[in-house]
Amino acid sequence: MKIDVHCHQIEEFFHDALKSLPGVTVKVNPDRFSYLLKDGKTWLPFRPEMFHPDHLIREMDRKGIDMSVISMNTPSVYIFEEKRRIALARQLNDSIMARAKRNPDRIRGFATLPLPDAEASLRELDRIADAPGIVGIGVGSNLDGVALDDARLEPVWARISELGLPLYEHPMVPTFAAQLPGYALPIRVGFPFDTSLCVTRMIYGGVFERHPGLQFIVAHTGSAFIGLLERLDHGYQLFHECSEHISQPPSVFARRNLYYDTCVFSKSFIEMAVGELGVDRFLFGTDYPFIISDPSYIEALGLPEEQKQQIFSGNAKRLFARRLALASP
Repeated sequence: MKIDVHCHQIEEFFHDALKSLPGVTVKVNPDRFSYLLKDGKTWLPFRPEMFHPDHLIREMDRKGIDMSVISMNTPSVYIFEEKRRIALARQLNDSIMARAKRNPDRIRGFATLPLPDAEASLRELDRIADAPGIVGIGVGSNLDGVALDDARLEPVWARISELGLPLYEHPMVPTFAAQLPGYALPIRVGFPFDTSLCVTRMIYGGVFERHPGLQFIVAHTGSAFIGLLERLDHGYQLFHECSEHISQPPSVFARRNLYYDTCVFSKSFIEMAVGELGVDRFLFGTDYPFIISDPSYIEALGLPEEQKQQIFSGNAKRLFARRLALASP
């Protein structure tokens, strides 16, 4: 079985909401990706066929993928004003439940919360925690500039941990994007930097120390984070502010609380990461529909077949447990 955990929820109503924002324009390229531009800069690629309700299922069939767990990508709902943010999160989650009901053997999803509003997010959590089709919570690497170790979010992490819902992180455009002009650098370089910064802040800020049961999936095979682990452990030993909120080195949390998708796609990097952290921490992903990817890059890894199957589905089955089974509404 193959379970894709890095698969994006594409909704035309949300795309229309993004197009209505100030400063957003559309650049159409008939023969390749078109783009939403924000203030004249590349923001979000799209193709019209992505919005067809059966496009994902057709792609899964073509690639031999059994189940996809869909989630939002940048910019999620965080950039909208409060009432619109709450309404869009609810609509996105309702759409996941409807899609899972329509394809009960193929689709699950990570719910979206109207963060950084903690009270509204807790209400939405209560509404969808046991909803059919929901297997966890999707979250951005920053919430329109709010870091994930912000104290205001503490009740949300506590509730998610109590519910046993895994979190799935996806990078957002970093707050310093204006310092990355040209070449789509906020996406190509800013995304992996913001993921690495997000996870580092959560560890040093004590989020996983206070909530040891919190399971957090890091996009793009951890981006630069895995390569920084030794350096982060040194920070814990050398700097007071790096040990103020935690009682163990960052590498402990990297192996206990964190999972990593395989969407770096690099054979040598994935093999290195598995050797560093253990195969039980890795989950297969394709980054549909923005990257043209299929299971072949995992099949090509120089790992035993049993470990490849763990990556393809074994770890996901264990992490999501009963939530992969669609409950009756």
